[in-house]
Amino acid sequence: MASQDPPNWPTSPAGANSQPTGSGPAAAAGGGSQPFDSGLTTPDFAACLSMGLRPLRLVQGYFFGQISNWSSYSAYPLRQYPCACMEMAPHPTGWLGQVSDLDSAWMAAHQAALERMLQEAAEVGAHGVVGVRTDMGHPTNETSCEVHLYGTAVVAAGAPAPERPWATQLAGHKLAKLIEAGFVPGWLAYTRCTTMMAEGCYMEYYGTGRCGTGYQIQPIKDAHELARSEAIAAAQRAAAGGAMYDVKMFVHESERYNATYITCSLLGSVVRRVRPTMPIATPVASLNLGR
Repeated sequence: MASQDPPNWPTSPAGANSQPTGSGPAAAAGGGSQPFDSGLTTPDFAACLSMGLRPLRLVQGYFFGQISNWSSYSAYPLRQYPCACMEMAPHPTGWLGQVSDLDSAWMAAHQAALERMLQEAAEVGAHGVVGVRTDMGHPTNETSCEVHLYGTAVVAAGAPAPERPWATQLAGHKLAKLIEAGFVPGWLAYTRCTTMMAEGCYMEYYGTGRCGTGYQIQPIKDAHELARSEAIAAAQRAAAGGAMYDVKMFVHESERYNATYITCSLLGSVVRRVRPTMPIATPVASLNLGR
């Protein structure tokens, strides 16, 4: 990228303060004597320097809290399934619903951790955070929620200070190629959708083994499709005119309280275009193996 124009990094509106200066980790990454830390590999670190990104230090954001038990969340039926047995008395036949309150709690937890990481990056004068990693889970039981984000804060050489640091999961050659294509990083987006499939005679019948080999159980298929489609739609809304890059999809299925829960979550870097894609040079053969 040395032969190309410098990247058009996200900046603040005209009149903003210039690039922060000072000592400490920022000076250390630029060749000072004080130590600094980074989560980047050696190749990614070198790639950042070649792009004019000066690593400062490792920054992180953390959230830990309590969420309600799964059985405390309401799932409103979206689809009812027909009876699969011969019983005449009223009985549950099975239905499919979405547990939107649970998804909102997890997405809010991720956003809180992201804001804390960006706040720490802003405090050290960073323009952005690269190589962001995300850890999420239940540290104690299913009613606990833990989200941990961490990455390397960087300063863009010659760029004015932004109003808000940007963040991306990318680093190294992936980030370099993204910039070559005319995009710059914006922020991280996390979306998810949890579907609940309430068991009834429909599921009990198809769980007896009386179905043919390879038979596809419709409620499970519907639950997976609903979880994926809703999570993708939420990711598109989160991009808000940009694009989701380096998207990772996670699907988890569990059974509890006589119901099957299927969760589909998406995590990716939102990017925006700042210039047209540079034309690719026509390759020139340097060796002809033919006659």
